[in-house]
Amino acid sequence: MAIELRHLRYFIAVAEELHFGRAARRLNISQPPLSQQIQQLEQSIQARLLVRTNRSVQLTPAGAAFLQDARAILLQVNQSADRAARIHQGQQGELRIGFTSSAPFTGLVSDALFRFRQRWPEVHIHMQEHNTRQQLTPLLDGQLDLGVMRNTPLPADLHYQLLLREPLYAVMHRDHPLAQHRSLSVRA
Repeated sequence: MAIELRHLRYFIAVAEELHFGRAARRLNISQPPLSQQIQQLEQSIQARLLVRTNRSVQLTPAGAAFLQDARAILLQVNQSADRAARIHQGQQGELRIGFTSSAPFTGLVSDALFRFRQRWPEVHIHMQEHNTRQQLTPLLDGQLDLGVMRNTPLPADLHYQLLLREPLYAVMHRDHPLAQHRSLSVRA
């Protein structure tokens, strides 16, 4: 017989209560099935865990050791389940972000990263600098979770959201012939 988590829970309840009736009430089961489950557990591990008399229940040395391990196992199971839930909900794990060289200098991006780290401190952020086109394949392959890039035609499999529009400036010496114009076309 394989040991199941319920066997550990049942044993812990009996070991803590040192009384089958109270343990059964605590577990919301009747006493005979609880006794049978403890007997099956002892048979399965081939060790006597409890000494039972008409008046008392006591742990054997093997039972005391098993109690420590059973508690540790259930704690580990609960922590593992909690961790999986937190990862599934995006509260823990990692976030892989591709970005263009100018993205970190945009207040919107750096502020968003700061707020994200404050809200989800257990999410490790991996940032990789790539130009816009270099981000496309890793995004499609799942090697990046998010890309921050310049406007470019995107494959249909990628969803995008516009974060901001930035002005484009032409900078020149004040003596340049175009410097006298209030606005310029890209063609000029």
